[in-house]
Amino acid sequence: MQWCPKCHGVLLHPFTPGSNSQRSFRWIARPPKSASRARSVAAPAQDSPTPRYTQIPRWGLQDRLPEPSTHRDWSTAAVNNAPVFAVWTAIAYIVAAIAEGFRYGILLRNRTHLIDPATLAFSDFAVVTAGAVALLLTVATAVCCVFWLVRMRRRTFAAEGKTDPRSLGSIIAGCAVPGINLVMPAVFLLELVRRDPRALLLIRLWWASWVLGAILLIVNWGWRFRSSLQAMADGVVLAGVTSLLAAVTAILTAMVIRRLEHRTWRGRAEQPTRWVPAPPGVQPPVKTRTAHAADSAGDQEPSAHSVQRNDTTELEDTPAAREDATSVREPA
Repeated sequence: MQWCPKCHGVLLHPFTPGSNSQRSFRWIARPPKSASRARSVAAPAQDSPTPRYTQIPRWGLQDRLPEPSTHRDWSTAAVNNAPVFAVWTAIAYIVAAIAEGFRYGILLRNRTHLIDPATLAFSDFAVVTAGAVALLLTVATAVCCVFWLVRMRRRTFAAEGKTDPRSLGSIIAGCAVPGINLVMPAVFLLELVRRDPRALLLIRLWWASWVLGAILLIVNWGWRFRSSLQAMADGVVLAGVTSLLAAVTAILTAMVIRRLEHRTWRGRAEQPTRWVPAPPGVQPPVKTRTAHAADSAGDQEPSAHSVQRNDTTELEDTPAAREDATSVREPA
């Protein structure tokens, strides 16, 4: 035989060492006769169903997608909804202040006219309901803010390769114990500020409103022990002012949270701005028709131009212009 019946290779003569002949045999391994007989007797395998994917396959040794967890993490939900609760708390306190103002208007009119009992009942209902809802939202906002503060501190220190020096118990105690919670929450927030003057200003404003609101709350509570009619009317005004200050504190709370998270008021990530050198002899940006009309009275040329790279203005590209430098704003 010159051709192999299995691989169809050429069967040549054996190769002799020391000779230049390239001829040799092609060896083929065959199974024993018993195995070949058993294989011929075995029944033919049935066709398996066509494989298909229920989801988009991913790269990996084990193509297994994690099953969605039905467990809800309430702490994460509380952290993410802290600004939302703060805004709703501010709205509730504004409604409470409006209810107190409506009651004060009834007191002023009652000096010369009789008041309908239905109007008085509606005023009492509005004051009590708005105050109760505002109080419940305040507690919910406080709990969410404590969870947010703990997570924010852990992330900030972890990004620097450190661990939070304050324990969970100390943070909760500093935010919950009366008297201490007038100082420690601001201290916890100031420890998170990293060269951000705007965040530092917001925290200081929030701290001032927080302390002033606590003082007004104590004064309002003590004012209720006065039984004269004028004192009761002044107490209504004091309650309205306290509610407005509480609304301002809630709004500042949401602003501080968004600022430390580097997000806008709507929760979107902020886009940082990077300043790079630019030539001073750059042509000014193309003005619109309104700008030409406004500048038609005077032909004064500005001394410096701030050009933004993402505009459609064409810049002068000369060797002299590239050597000098002014400030050009370029989006990061």
